[in-house]
Amino acid sequence: MIKTLKNSIKESAEYKKFISVLSIMFNWFYNDFCFGVFSHLERKFVKYLFVGFMNTVFSYIVYAIVITITNRPAFSLAVSYIIGIIFNFQTTGRIVFKNKDNTLIVKFFLSYLTTYFINKISLETLVNTFGVDKYLSQALLVFPIALISFMLLKNFVFRNSK
Repeated sequence: MIKTLKNSIKESAEYKKFISVLSIMFNWFYNDFCFGVFSHLERKFVKYLFVGFMNTVFSYIVYAIVITITNRPAFSLAVSYIIGIIFNFQTTGRIVFKNKDNTLIVKFFLSYLTTYFINKISLETLVNTFGVDKYLSQALLVFPIALISFMLLKNFVFRNSK
């Protein structure tokens, strides 16, 4: 039943339009954004940044909602990672690395666990040691953590992908 639903979604005109729009947006981002600055980088990395931006917005919204409710940065980070991992595995694996192998979820989880602890230690250091705002701290850590994550995913999780 789920497979039939998935196939009907993929065959729908709306899905094809959505994929087409995403492709146009990515090509613009890669070739023209900021005078083509990204066109000098590895295409897979730029695609990772593009997809990662969507994933990051999603995860940061979860983080912001949870921290607003609980006022606990480490707990909020954990919740955003757990929810984000499921969402990110599908988008990153399929779009960036062209890999639909769901058995890689364990390696994906381990790489995210690694970045989680790096992020957690960095977040706690910024908030507790340097007194940086808890919202700003996580925003400052987004890009460095994204770089570490890409290297782990490329070299550990999806190393045999196209």
